[in-house]
Amino acid sequence: MLVALVVLVILGAFILGITVSWLAKGYVEDFIENAAYAKSVTHPEMFDADGNMIQDNLVYVRSDIQYWTELENDEDDE
Repeated sequence: MLVALVVLVILGAFILGITVSWLAKGYVEDFIENAAYAKSVTHPEMFDADGNMIQDNLVYVRSDIQYWTELENDEDDE
């Protein structure tokens, strides 16, 4: 009886391992394909006239104004 139980546990673990690895393989392949696509897609404004990547520091603008909180405060005042 003990031998049968051990054999069933080993077979179950083997089948579970195959199933999990088969499902994980699909997710890994999709991730690699998406990463390769994302790496190939670049913004044209990041290149100079000769097609070389611009190595300058990037400048970004972030507003500190909270439009939604101002609107909510105006409605509360009325």
